[in-house]
Amino acid sequence: MRIETAQLGKLQCRIADPGGRAAAGPPLVLVHGLGGGVWGWDNFQRHFAERGWRSFGLELPGHGEQCDPVTAEKMGQYSVETYALWVSAALAEIGPAVVIGHSMGGLVAQKLAESQHQEGYVFLASAPPWHMFRRAYASMWGHLLRHPWREVLAPLTGRTLVLDSRMQESLVNNRLPPEVRAEIALRDVPDSGRASMQMVVGLVSVDAQRVTSPCLVVGGLDDRLIPVSEQRRLARFYGCPLQLHDRGHMLMLEPGWEEVADGILQWTESLPAGADAAAEAATSI
Repeated sequence: MRIETAQLGKLQCRIADPGGRAAAGPPLVLVHGLGGGVWGWDNFQRHFAERGWRSFGLELPGHGEQCDPVTAEKMGQYSVETYALWVSAALAEIGPAVVIGHSMGGLVAQKLAESQHQEGYVFLASAPPWHMFRRAYASMWGHLLRHPWREVLAPLTGRTLVLDSRMQESLVNNRLPPEVRAEIALRDVPDSGRASMQMVVGLVSVDAQRVTSPCLVVGGLDDRLIPVSEQRRLARFYGCPLQLHDRGHMLMLEPGWEEVADGILQWTESLPAGADAAAEAATSI
């Protein structure tokens, strides 16, 4: 496996290449969630490369180790649609791909799927569009209202948001080992208050009739942030397959993440012809 970094549009990207052999299929483009970073895909990128798949872990602006003060200062104003535009620009350089988005990144992927045909889209523990938000975020609102200014009113003014630690422990990281929780606490960064409020208030709409690419919904049976009932509704909304695992919200970091990664690869391998050309084009980047 070979790891390299590149700048794709405005986004830093970590590329994991199987090295020395042709890619098994189209490139896999990974989009992280709120407050996260490309580090959250470490397990998946290594696993994918070992099985012959090339992957591109995208770092949204203001996230990860490449965060600069100017970008961080503006980040509270970024919307889900802004993130989708930046990912779209990166995809223009990568070529046809399978886009895998986690949590907020899943909603970014849904917005992309509405306007951009790709080899496939995977919505992993994904935030839902506005059609479903009331049920999906009922548990989150109980935590947000403990600190209404910091968690609700300030983000509405375009400030950055740091998720409440008790909410993270209860709803997001409940299936993670203590040592992984501690590492995430050190790596999580403030994120866009605007994007977070778009999700919890329900301001991001997706027209499913405009989604023409194959889609897959992947969820955790013990996801307390986006419960399994919402993952089932999301799969029905797009008329696509659903994979459920005995996991929480952070499926790519929890023990047994290999099962989740392999399920995604099995689905990707079942996609119609066209993947070979995509894989060949991606090797030129």
